[in-house]
Amino acid sequence: MQLTKGANTALPPTRSVTVTCTWTPRPELEADLSALLLVDGKVRGDADFVFYNQPASADRRVVHAGKRAGAQVTDRVAVELDGVDPAVQTLAFAVGLDAAPGRTLADLAPFRVAVTGDGGAELASFVMDGLAAETAAVAVELYRRDARWKVRAVGQGYHDGLAGLARDFGVDIDDEPPPPPQGVDWRRPPVPAGYEL
Repeated sequence: MQLTKGANTALPPTRSVTVTCTWTPRPELEADLSALLLVDGKVRGDADFVFYNQPASADRRVVHAGKRAGAQVTDRVAVELDGVDPAVQTLAFAVGLDAAPGRTLADLAPFRVAVTGDGGAELASFVMDGLAAETAAVAVELYRRDARWKVRAVGQGYHDGLAGLARDFGVDIDDEPPPPPQGVDWRRPPVPAGYEL
């Protein structure tokens, strides 16, 4: 079923799904698919953010399944639906741009996102286009409704990249390492409390 932005559909009974994002490669532009495991709209901790540098959730039920390049680039995340922690209500799948400043997802769009079931049959798809200045976007969500899984086409972009997306979902992102501690000026050493010079 082809979804439009904002549309949703129930998934048929299936034990697992794969979410695949496809786009046409362009020089000096790259993108990555990631997944966020959400409880009340937020991650419980950084372990609920699955991406290329953290390729699996703590319980290994959500796994970054790899990227393939060719005439089309495909990036995949596999999900064992029947094993996802019952506290997790939503799985959000996001695309983040990896390119020089000034480039946007619009430079790579459109993105085709497909949800396939156990046997590889396509259950739902969404073409994410209409992007402008965004450098990250939530493409689709899988969510629980009345003991069933549903998929929603989201297409919500972020101008400040994965950092903005991560902030909205409660992921702690360290953009810059903390500054090194200041050295001691031994010409004027610190005075312990209670002492006077």
